[in-house]
Amino acid sequence: MHEVDLPKMVGTVSQDLPERGIANKRLYTAPELMRLTGMTRKQVTYWAKIGLIAPVLRDPNADNGKPSLFYSGTEVVKALIVCELRRRGFSPRQVQQVAHNLQEQGIELYASEAYLLTDGYSIYYAYSDGEVVDVLKHHHQLLLLVPIHEQVAKLQKAA
Repeated sequence: MHEVDLPKMVGTVSQDLPERGIANKRLYTAPELMRLTGMTRKQVTYWAKIGLIAPVLRDPNADNGKPSLFYSGTEVVKALIVCELRRRGFSPRQVQQVAHNLQEQGIELYASEAYLLTDGYSIYYAYSDGEVVDVLKHHHQLLLLVPIHEQVAKLQKAA
């Protein structure tokens, strides 16, 4: 996290971020993050402490209730996913392990065509219609999917 003169830096930081669609078009304040995710201030503080989400900017001159922490769109997406996993019954430690495994594999959570799947016991990341990786328990285990609709299409084509 950087301490900066916010008015001068917001434009520069936005320009320096890789183009990733809407996820990095603007910065979000902590109150906006809490409103979008349903998180409490205590959760935001805790998740920042354990490294699940982190502000990208801090305005050291903020006072009188003005926002001092700012989050990228990517961090907001991560927070939304963390909240969803927590609602599905996964512990903060499990969610932290998933985040670590995703980062270790170079998987970034702003890919809109990707999915996280769960069976209630583990969490899987779907690279495509045919590749899924367990990112909680055995993060190097690749699961292959056999799309039934493709098999039906083959049969129909042959008939």
